[in-house]
Amino acid sequence: LMDRFSLTCKSERDMDKLAHIFSYYISDIVWCWAPEGNMLLALWRVEQNQLSDIITLVAKCSLEIQEKFGIYHTREGQDLQLKIGLSAGRISQVIVGDERQQYLLVIGRDVDDVRLAQRLAQANEIVLSWNCWMLCEQYMFEVEIMREDEAVKVGVTLSFLPKPQILNINFPHGQGPFIFLFSETLRTALELDPHSDLDQKLRKHIMKNLLKKIDEGQPVEYVSEFRTVTLVLVSLEFHKTAWMLHLCHLIQESALYISTVIEKGGGQLSRIFMFEKGCMFLCVFGLPGDKKPDECAHALESSFSIFSFCWENPAKTKLVSISITNGPVFCGVVGAVARHEYTVIGPKVSLAARMITAYPGLVALTSGVSPGIISMCS
Repeated sequence: LMDRFSLTCKSERDMDKLAHIFSYYISDIVWCWAPEGNMLLALWRVEQNQLSDIITLVAKCSLEIQEKFGIYHTREGQDLQLKIGLSAGRISQVIVGDERQQYLLVIGRDVDDVRLAQRLAQANEIVLSWNCWMLCEQYMFEVEIMREDEAVKVGVTLSFLPKPQILNINFPHGQGPFIFLFSETLRTALELDPHSDLDQKLRKHIMKNLLKKIDEGQPVEYVSEFRTVTLVLVSLEFHKTAWMLHLCHLIQESALYISTVIEKGGGQLSRIFMFEKGCMFLCVFGLPGDKKPDECAHALESSFSIFSFCWENPAKTKLVSISITNGPVFCGVVGAVARHEYTVIGPKVSLAARMITAYPGLVALTSGVSPGIISMCS
């Protein structure tokens, strides 16, 4: 859908149409559980003795979501489809950054498991991680074992179960598919009264470009646009023996260095993604207020500096990979009324992720980056 709009979008009205497709579709799904973005993470905080009941509840809810929204027909002729993964267990929530900008990360084995389950699912399917399958009331499910000790696919509608009363519960949520947790630090800001100290803390989690527009009184729904930017995706794979606290220190150190380097060239650290024993940093050059005529050169120079910094100590990082792309992407706000975020999505973002997989341990560039700039930076 993003690809079609990037080729045909000719006016602000077209841009609004795309933003509304995202937001209305996500809002309808949120009405059943909770979340944001083009990949959603819903977090249920439960006591351990409630876990099997909650897994059944969420499986039932997921089946209803697939039934209602599994295939969403758009007038542009491109269907939106859902893949759902479920996991259960313990996780950690970590905040990295400095006094100006901060990022919330969800880390743990069961975060990795839920991503694996989601990747194994095909369109309109629901897949449970093996740990989730072991913890649930198995007699209530009819499943197909996909990979021994890895995942199972739910095969029935569970129509004999009572309908879950999801709408009366305020579930916190984040980025990714689904996961349950035993955390004591879930975000409850939506339920709190206005508070100046809390406002200042939450501002650290919003990109400065969007903060400026909010402070100027610009309506949030008017900040979405197709914009040509340069994307730098940094992937760090850590040693599997790294323990959690050491891993957090490595991510913190890398985030601070990357933010400092790219800021000099008009770049911003947009998102930090976690995966197994590693993480990815999505950097964007050319957002509103940061556009520079030589942004590709700045992106390349920053990339080589980041690569050298992360690779200079093999004891810290097992593998460093960086991909650089340039082109039009959707820069704007998506999500539900009560919860939305400023994000950067599109084929160029997906391309950067594929390049990381295809060229591990290298700095890889697309053909959109000028050879003259590459020569200059090298």
